Amino acid sequence: MANKFFRMMSVFLLIILIIGCSKKENTQNAASIDTSKLQSVNMSGQKVFLKYQFKKNDKLRYKLTTITNTLQTVKADTLMKSTADQTLTYNFDIEIMEVDQDNVAELSINISSISFNGNINGEKINYDSKATLSKADKDKFGEFEVIVNSPFRARVNQKGEVLEVTRIDKMVDKMIALRPEMQKMAADQKVALIKNISEGEIRPRTQLLFRELTTNEVAKDSSWQLSSPATIAVFQIENISKFKVEDFVKVGDDKAAKLSASLTSKWTGNKKGSQEGMNFLFDDPKISGGGTILFNIDKGLIIRSETSTTVEMGVQVDGKDAAQKMRHTLRKDLSKNKNIVELL
Repeated sequence: MANKFFRMMSVFLLIILIIGCSKKENTQNAASIDTSKLQSVNMSGQKVFLKYQFKKNDKLRYKLTTITNTLQTVKADTLMKSTADQTLTYNFDIEIMEVDQDNVAELSINISSISFNGNINGEKINYDSKATLSKADKDKFGEFEVIVNSPFRARVNQKGEVLEVTRIDKMVDKMIALRPEMQKMAADQKVALIKNISEGEIRPRTQLLFRELTTNEVAKDSSWQLSSPATIAVFQIENISKFKVEDFVKVGDDKAAKLSASLTSKWTGNKKGSQEGMNFLFDDPKISGGGTILFNIDKGLIIRSETSTTVEMGVQVDGKDAAQKMRHTLRKDLSKNKNIVELL
């Protein structure tokens, strides 16, 4: 039973800091930009809107790099430690298909390549979607094989909110091809699978490219905050992302807003509980984060962002094992996550 609680602890959500447009040749590549060295622009107190400017037929290319470091310790009769360091890189090709009267854009998005480098307890694991893979490796990295080169659609409004993700049928078909036993799924199971992929994986990852911003005009030193709910283990979490316009800067021939972001959280939930003879006591969850976002005001899109989150969790589980001997187990999880978005 202790494993049941441990699995529950392992489900850390992809916590997002809710913190086009063809490029001109004189626009800097995001990877070469040092946000600390950009030249300030004197706006003379002028206020601006941070609106995404979508135009039909425009194309965008983004790179998303996610770096994750985790440490897990479990203390029972002995102390066990587990570490994982992972770097995951996605390349997105985006085309604006339509823009409606409310300035909501329908985007065609294709994750054209994925690379993964990991070190799990000293074991190195690598994946490159452009490489020729054996059937065994395709099965091993099925979660990547399913989404790479499987175009989907997303609707995004002017403030950057991803309203919905659709047309992920190709991903489901590829998943079934990799797992033939899934061919016997009932219709309602397939609907649930589509929702799980779109809402649990594709939508949050797409939202990293289009950070949700304020609808109000802003000037230097303007600030605002956004809240989003989440669930971790037994806790209901309210993530609070705070933003501030630190400066207006020059990027190539364009003006950009340099934003700082910070993440705090509030939680509710019963830290103590019992189930099937097992008693558990959770530590207070600790969630924090911060980063910088560079938004091109003239073109209406994210140029670069780098944001990080840290999640710390702990639980004590007491109960009898199969031999009816009382066991006392402590588990601690520390997860650090960094997301870097770059306009290519």
